[in-house]
Amino acid sequence: MRDLLPILKTLNHSRTAPVLFILQIAVTFMILVNAAYLAVEKQSLLSRPSGLDEQNTFYVLTNLPGDTQARASQIEQDLQALKGLSGVETASVTSGVPLSGWGSFLEVATQAEGDYDTFSGYYGGDAALLETMGLELVAGERFAQTPQYAETDGFRVATEIIITQALAQSLYPDDWRQVVGKTIYIDKRPQQVRGVVKTLQAAWSFWVVVEHSVLAPVIETSEYVYYLVRHVPGQQAQATANTLDYLMRLHGRKIEEFMSFEQVKAQSYQAEYAASMTLLWVVACLSLVTALGIFGQARFAVIRRRRQIGIRRALGAQQGQIVGYFMLENALLTAVGVGVGCIAAILLNVQFSNWFELATVPVDFFVIGGVCMVLLGQVATLAPACRAARVSPAIASRLGEAR
Repeated sequence: MRDLLPILKTLNHSRTAPVLFILQIAVTFMILVNAAYLAVEKQSLLSRPSGLDEQNTFYVLTNLPGDTQARASQIEQDLQALKGLSGVETASVTSGVPLSGWGSFLEVATQAEGDYDTFSGYYGGDAALLETMGLELVAGERFAQTPQYAETDGFRVATEIIITQALAQSLYPDDWRQVVGKTIYIDKRPQQVRGVVKTLQAAWSFWVVVEHSVLAPVIETSEYVYYLVRHVPGQQAQATANTLDYLMRLHGRKIEEFMSFEQVKAQSYQAEYAASMTLLWVVACLSLVTALGIFGQARFAVIRRRRQIGIRRALGAQQGQIVGYFMLENALLTAVGVGVGCIAAILLNVQFSNWFELATVPVDFFVIGGVCMVLLGQVATLAPACRAARVSPAIASRLGEAR
């Protein structure tokens, strides 16, 4: 640390370059911390579980020819046939598919009178829907009654439901388990909660309450129906081929949509994925540009101080001391820049929070970002510092004679 005072004197003698360097680090740090945090937030959305057995599930949207009574009979026939196909583990009918962008949402309340407490997605289906989705029951029990039938809006005729843990916590934050057995109100209609599943996302990934979902034992017999199929691991091709082959045997049947759930999730989160990749490229490119700027500044400093370096070498300074001098100088300037950048990053994040309702950047990001910025500066300065260490002591006398 004996070089600290000479460094400070040198920087004070020529202030313009150090000030510009500090501003560069501050602006870079401000942008990098916020961009990295936003990228991590987007990545966390992509990795959050949907509740389904994502690798082994697909759905088919198909039509149901005939009247309401004929459709109910056709659904029962289809489910029985689908469950017996080679490669199929189980199958269900459902009113919607998580993250597909198409579904129903409901108002949920704990009291019959007054305003609703929150919103929730809705899925109606047969008794095997929980098994087909691969949901984990964490409280209560499965449906006790056999499924009812409704042409549309099955929640209007349901009397019992299963809800997600996130919805239970929203309704009863002190002890979410007490929701089991209680009556809650779905669009003003009383429903008894039979059980709670750990996770099941609604139809819209961007929805603030995407983790809120309600399941009811009601089969909707509208003109179009979703068949959700869970196949044996590793037998997706066989299961899908057999499913589509069976469904197309019925005269007048047509397949409107067919997609594996992995495709559904990728499509639902494609905007988040694109934003995350863009932010990561911004972080990488800005880091590279900053490293090049630090390298250029350090190289310029070495060239400008060749006589000073030569004098120090003539007075006995070792090569390691010269390297340490420039590395310490960079560390000091970078640390000051990071400090200014922290303040600017906090102010920018506050504005982001107000504009886009984002969470504040955790302290960990500032600490890790600051360490990374200092390390980046050290790496970028190492080559010019080593070049400075190779300056011959004789350079001082030659430069003095030239003057």
